[in-house]
Amino acid sequence: MNESPTRRLSIGEWSVDPATNDLARGNERIHLEPKVMDLLLALARHANQVMSREELLAQVWSGVVVGDDVITQAIIKLRKALGDTSREPEYIQTIPKRGYRLIAGVEWIDAGPPATPAPSKPGYSRRHVYWIAGALAVGVAALAVLLGPRLRSTQTPALSAEAISASQIDAVPKVVVVPFKEIAGDPQQSLLARGFTARLITDVGRFPDVRVIVLSPQSQETQDPARFGRASYIVTGDVQRGADKIRLYVRLVDAATGEALWSEQYDRPYSDLLALQDELTQQVLVKLRVKVSDAEMRRRARPYTRNLEAYEYFLRAQAALLVREKSSNERARGFYSKALERDPSFARAQAGLALTYAADRRNNWTVDGEAALARASDLANGALQLDPESPEIHFAVAYVSMERGRLGEALDDLRVALRLNPSYADAYALMAGIQTYAGRPDETIPLIGAATRLAPDAGYLYYLILGRAQFFLDDLDSAALSLRQAVERNHEDVESHLYLAATLAQAGKREAAGWEMEEIRALQPGFDVRTWLKNYPLADAGLRERLLKTLDTLTR
Repeated sequence: MNESPTRRLSIGEWSVDPATNDLARGNERIHLEPKVMDLLLALARHANQVMSREELLAQVWSGVVVGDDVITQAIIKLRKALGDTSREPEYIQTIPKRGYRLIAGVEWIDAGPPATPAPSKPGYSRRHVYWIAGALAVGVAALAVLLGPRLRSTQTPALSAEAISASQIDAVPKVVVVPFKEIAGDPQQSLLARGFTARLITDVGRFPDVRVIVLSPQSQETQDPARFGRASYIVTGDVQRGADKIRLYVRLVDAATGEALWSEQYDRPYSDLLALQDELTQQVLVKLRVKVSDAEMRRRARPYTRNLEAYEYFLRAQAALLVREKSSNERARGFYSKALERDPSFARAQAGLALTYAADRRNNWTVDGEAALARASDLANGALQLDPESPEIHFAVAYVSMERGRLGEALDDLRVALRLNPSYADAYALMAGIQTYAGRPDETIPLIGAATRLAPDAGYLYYLILGRAQFFLDDLDSAALSLRQAVERNHEDVESHLYLAATLAQAGKREAAGWEMEEIRALQPGFDVRTWLKNYPLADAGLRERLLKTLDTLTR
């Protein structure tokens, strides 16, 4: 069924107008974000059929690199708009381990010929700038509420205590890098746009005179323009590729006024792609008035690879790795391997390959988890020998060390990663999680606070890390709030459900805790807490015993 994007339909009690992205029911009218409407239409075209997350990614976010919880967040927004719930659904049903199904009645209504969309010019209006700035305030505010007074009262002396305070982040100019957009909507161009974004974030983030703040692709469409954020500058860009050429539009905007401070259009042969990425970083640093010598620039802005084909496979691997499902993990491994076939010295690709093996062991996707972990360790350490100055490789080595139970070594590598890139939010987040595993949940709070200020669009992992620490600190009300946020953003993550169940049990809410355990069994039939804990890196014996005893009371 190939429905026109402007063809109206009814779903249950709602009238749906895809042309305007509106829902109507009586006098009630609700406007949806474009991607949320696209998701609703995809489900409607397959009404009463289960659609997997991969199918929805392919249809709604085709070729666009998004985080692993983008579908979950869109489902949450869609249910809220429809007045639906996950526990007693009347519209959208979650099928554990399989996907989602639209269960309400669907009727397509003829509405004349499709409207011809007006051509659009690349660029961001002042309204978009305020949306982007608002995203920072909203994202930080959401986690600030959950972080609570512990974060505000914690004294954290710089990096020696493994964290930077909010005042230290705010003491230097902050540049927001909005994910670059592809102009033509082609999947290959989406990967290129992601590549430009990632390089700029990584390269600029290595300089201590600025802090790079990262937004998700959806931020500027969802936030209240009146909410002003903490950004000093905003960088946006658009990418277009022809048969053998590439065109790049870049803009630097003053976040407070919306004034364009600099804009540039680059037209280059496609073969110059990697050199263009280097040039872009240099130009942005110049416009930000960051003083850096040519030698320092060359040292810090190290190339991923000079093999264009290897780089393209690397981008495809990175996109697949983000989905965090077994099949996508296997695809990522194949793409990383192809990148390494074309450039055996491509250290970032080798580090990514290591993470796929670590994921196999962490998620029980392989029969021999220890062999997978040994393979991950060999690959990660080999990548470090190829490029010891890459913060991302130190992150990969730290992650593998954490999985091996070597928490001290993992923290050491994360300190190096943060020295190389002080804006590395995920390094702060991983360090935060390790502190809890090591029995120091109080040190997790300021670390996750620093991560959140650098990446306000926190995914489910940030909320899980925070809620896990709050549980062990006996801040059960805050833990329940944080962990519910994690579950809402990724309903299929067993660990989030598990800690929420433990939190609710500790708070005396056994019925709600039991329901969470039922959700886990639906996701993983035959789930056993002790088997799960066998590979879990919670090294502190006291915390481990407490978690086990709490969960044991729910499985008797």
